[in-house]
Amino acid sequence: MTGIVGVEELGRRIRKLRIDRRMTLKQVEQSSGLSATHLSEIERGRTSPTIGALVRIARALEKDASYFIEAEERSDVAQVSLEQARVATRPSGVRVEVLTPGVPGSGIFAYRLTIAGTAGSGLALTAQEVPGEAIYLVRHGTLEAEFGGSHVTLSEGDAVQASFLVNHRFSPANGAAAELIAMTTRSLEEH
Repeated sequence: MTGIVGVEELGRRIRKLRIDRRMTLKQVEQSSGLSATHLSEIERGRTSPTIGALVRIARALEKDASYFIEAEERSDVAQVSLEQARVATRPSGVRVEVLTPGVPGSGIFAYRLTIAGTAGSGLALTAQEVPGEAIYLVRHGTLEAEFGGSHVTLSEGDAVQASFLVNHRFSPANGAAAELIAMTTRSLEEH
């Protein structure tokens, strides 16, 4: 997230969503426990809600609170065309392609990972103290994988789910490149 919106934009987003949901200020008042007068002041950008109030408004409007404050207003549906995809190549011979920019409040990240078939190439994700997990689907090739101390060979069409509380390591088997789809609860761009 590159920044947050100002109080006027925050109010505009709340009002727009309330109207889109066909809700009155009184209905949001009943759902959130905040007075209609206070909600009106927030919508007009005259006052800034506390974090607690913003969370209550978001729940009443069935949205994640991040929707209202993220600088880039994102839709509930996110699509990336092949031409728009963000791609990074790591020194370890792994090409990381971000499959979607995400939707507000989402805890899911999607990637296409291509691991080169050269010696020393591979993906290594260190264990994290915060719980999370990943699901991997091998689209092409064969990979040697390790999760914690457990070793497994994954071939085209195989899938595996693993906790981020243990290390994840992938390397190409038989010296050939491999491609996998990764759905994670943590950004791989931060690893």
